[in-house]
Amino acid sequence: MDAAFAQWGPLSEAVRAEMAAWRRRHPHATLTEIETALDACLHRLRAQMLTDLAQASPLTDVAALPPAERPVCPQCQQPLQARGTKTRHLQTTGGQDLALTRSYATCPACGAGLFPPG
Repeated sequence: MDAAFAQWGPLSEAVRAEMAAWRRRHPHATLTEIETALDACLHRLRAQMLTDLAQASPLTDVAALPPAERPVCPQCQQPLQARGTKTRHLQTTGGQDLALTRSYATCPACGAGLFPPG
């Protein structure tokens, strides 16, 4: 987990460098233009941080959890059973793609399948 978080420093530095270069190219930019450029850079950093934080959850590997610690089905409250891992693609509010690889689980009682939250 710490290895993934360690890359945030270099990514933050890349945002700083990119914005400094952008500002040199746009010395007369309005506050709105600066904000738009900054948001575009920060959305990429935010997506990486969001991915790393989501992947740090113990629920990324349901099979590794003791049965008593496994999430339960939201419909019938039965402990879920792991059915392998899958990659799920999502988009952040900033339009960045997230690829989250985590356990897919099913309910032994009702058959519902889901990616456990967390």
